[in-house]
Amino acid sequence: MRSTTSPVGERPSSGAEPDAVGMLPEYAQEPAVVAALGVLRAGGVTLATMPGRKMLYREWHSARGPQGAFVWPGAGRTLEVVWFINGAQDERGMRTRDTRSVRAARNQALDGVASVFQAAGWHVWRVESSRTATRRALRMDVTPPAEDERQFVISEEEAEALVAEFGIGEGDLDEAVYDAANEDGANEYNRGVQPELSDADAYEGVHEAADARASSVNNQGATAQVQFLAEFCGTVESLRSLLGDLTSSPAAARSTSPS
Repeated sequence: MRSTTSPVGERPSSGAEPDAVGMLPEYAQEPAVVAALGVLRAGGVTLATMPGRKMLYREWHSARGPQGAFVWPGAGRTLEVVWFINGAQDERGMRTRDTRSVRAARNQALDGVASVFQAAGWHVWRVESSRTATRRALRMDVTPPAEDERQFVISEEEAEALVAEFGIGEGDLDEAVYDAANEDGANEYNRGVQPELSDADAYEGVHEAADARASSVNNQGATAQVQFLAEFCGTVESLRSLLGDLTSSPAAARSTSPS
């Protein structure tokens, strides 16, 4: 089981580790993570700092704890940006009367994060809970501009062309989007995200977020679904193969037949 104390609370007391600003140290050489932090800094966004020194739980979950944006690698080229408030990136475990102000603050902060990435030309997906009566932003999923790695991204126009070519209709890709998003969630869980939560809460959290992201993508229509699946497939060839498996159009038959 994961500890419910702060992530740094279990570190040895001898020799504090360096603070982690905006990301964990092991991701410092990931080009996409570094690029994302550059976008956030250029946009004046506050980055959460994970102190290297040992902290008590009550100190971590206070104004002394992490505050601001924090970047995690996701599946493929996708990055996940969460927002820490008083040491927590979500409102789980909070008293109901305390969630209103925190929810509003996190919603506003993540909206700002989305605007900064969109202005820099990144693709942005808003991941929100579908289990609350009022809007509850969970995180922002972002991918770098297509120019950074053209073979792994398709434009909106290219996605529209694939929708027409494969005859993709409403609902045809819903299940595939949910599967892809939850595969991402499973990878997050196995990677140990949200270490401040119990194992059960972390598992529930990543899959709830995956379902929310998938629902958001599905609500945007077939073009957004194809673009989303492109991020998980990695190449246009893999994407076309997937679309061929999911549809029964003449284009699907052509794409899967031997040349």
